[in-house]
Amino acid sequence: MDASEKLRRVFEDLDRDGNGRIWAWELLRKVGQAGIDPFESRVRSALDGARDADGQPLQTGPDQQPVQIDYPEFIRIAQHGDGVIGRALNGELAVSPADWAQLCAGAKQIYEDLLANLDGENAQYIATLRDANPNQFGVAICSADGQLYKLGDCDVPFSVQSTSKPFTYAMALEELGSAEVDRWIGTEQSGGTFNDPMRSFDPNSKPHNGMINAGAIGAGALVGSGKAQSERFHLVKETWTAMMGKAPGFDNETFLAEDETGDGNRQLAFAMAARGRLKGAGGLTSTAAAVEWYHRLCSQEVDAARLAAAGATLANGGVAPYSGKRVFSHDTTRRVLSVMQHSGMYDGSGEFAHQVGLPAKSGVSGNVMLILPDQKCSVVVFSPPLNEVGNSVRGVEFAKRLVNDFNLHPYDRRTLERTRTTEADRPRNEADIKAHTARQIAAALSGMASVGSNGPAALGGAPDAAAAMKAKGSQQTGPQL
Repeated sequence: MDASEKLRRVFEDLDRDGNGRIWAWELLRKVGQAGIDPFESRVRSALDGARDADGQPLQTGPDQQPVQIDYPEFIRIAQHGDGVIGRALNGELAVSPADWAQLCAGAKQIYEDLLANLDGENAQYIATLRDANPNQFGVAICSADGQLYKLGDCDVPFSVQSTSKPFTYAMALEELGSAEVDRWIGTEQSGGTFNDPMRSFDPNSKPHNGMINAGAIGAGALVGSGKAQSERFHLVKETWTAMMGKAPGFDNETFLAEDETGDGNRQLAFAMAARGRLKGAGGLTSTAAAVEWYHRLCSQEVDAARLAAAGATLANGGVAPYSGKRVFSHDTTRRVLSVMQHSGMYDGSGEFAHQVGLPAKSGVSGNVMLILPDQKCSVVVFSPPLNEVGNSVRGVEFAKRLVNDFNLHPYDRRTLERTRTTEADRPRNEADIKAHTARQIAAALSGMASVGSNGPAALGGAPDAAAAMKAKGSQQTGPQL
């Protein structure tokens, strides 16, 4: 059944009176059940200029009166823009309506279970993080099609902090290509903490990867290198806007505090500059400016819902959920997600990979961004209290519960169960039988025992030969896997 036929059947199901008209609110309710916010810009745009069944302009907004639309108007609305409304009505979004409902219900249960978890402590090194409300707790799930589910404090703004790193790294890869970026930044685990001055660099003096501070400073230096700071910031802002559908804010107070306390990052930058590993740096002013730029990137302000849309861009191979615009190439996202998987969760990356198994990135403002590539979804948890390695306590626990409850760990779902197929078990045709008989004759003429797990008895051969094969087989176990 093609999409147009599916839409016709949807209309007929909603047309309970059989009069060729449906209530507009029923259309929007069905779209909402599929995960698309009826007040989202793509839906509002589709309704702009719409007319009711009597040809009158459709009124929208809080004072909207119940109106009915006919089939031609229904089709026009469904096919508007990128067709997201039609796909929602047909159940053809990134996550099916049934799966979306199940995912949201499961997320709600986990959220409610974790409300009582008050473990951890806010980051203490700057006042804006230290003084954040530790009780704030928000969750947002966004799919590749912009299906959005929100819980709790998901609209509370926070500085993105280290969760900027995957996107900065992606911007550098898009601008310069992997060969050039690889000259400056590696792709291996560091073996140390995210800011370890001794273990942040490989034997060639490159930062180990783009998820630790040295690598993020290096990646930032590659983005818009040589351009004015205003141009560079505009480029970054436009990229984030394309991913999220809304522009990021900027937390100037956090930026100033980060820069005032950033001597450790300056130490890393000067070490990189001294080794020729920081593009565009090589003096007091330029090297310090590279660190200031890094702090600026970390001080962009988002909320859980917007950050989830950015994560959905990575989950969808670089295509943004709300605009359908390709922001990053598939190769870029594959590389970014790979590095996130082994180094995205600070010093807890190995344990997180073991328990969750999915790409993720955290920031010390209390955010954890989890990517579900197979489901083309991103989940963001915001809760300021951190564990001993700097990851949100609730964020990590939420990710673990979600993966366990929905069997999302890639190695749980993709385990290859290899079974040994014997000659007797394998389906046979005439060619198989002839080939096996020829092998038996050749073995007999050469004076060797026949080859085959069950001997010729499986094909009607002599019973004594089968017994001999069985006896021989009992003396050897074959290769051990």
